Amino acid sequence: MNCTGSIHKGIYNCYGKVDESQCYDCIHNSDSTVEKKQDKFLSTKEKFDVLYDYLKGIRLPTGVTCKMPKLSADVAFSLIWFLQEIMHCLPDNIEQCDGCKMLFDSDSAGYYLDDQYELDGKTLPKKYWGHWCDECVPDVDFEC
Repeated sequence: MNCTGSIHKGIYNCYGKVDESQCYDCIHNSDSTVEKKQDKFLSTKEKFDVLYDYLKGIRLPTGVTCKMPKLSADVAFSLIWFLQEIMHCLPDNIEQCDGCKMLFDSDSAGYYLDDQYELDGKTLPKKYWGHWCDECVPDVDFEC
């Protein structure tokens, strides 16, 4: 993959070669001096954040120039959801918090609440249903 933008000569790319073909991860990891992937590569969550910010018109990755859409957080995530659940292009472990609208990795954080939660025969009220990051998860009052 030949990426446009700034090119870093003498840097190992994601294929372990020193050449001018730099993907976004390679450019992000531009201070790599050994022929192996390092911890400076973007995590899946960080890549989703880049896409999410791009869709909302907030920022582009360094070295990338193109016209950005300016979608609301909900519309931007509906596009991500479509690519996850319908097209199966993206992993489906990244969710949008119903409270703060930030993204979180559901494999390691956050909660999904629905009618499957019961306490002493009481069902979780619908107002609590949804995806919640660790900071926004509601205090729940169960109803009969």
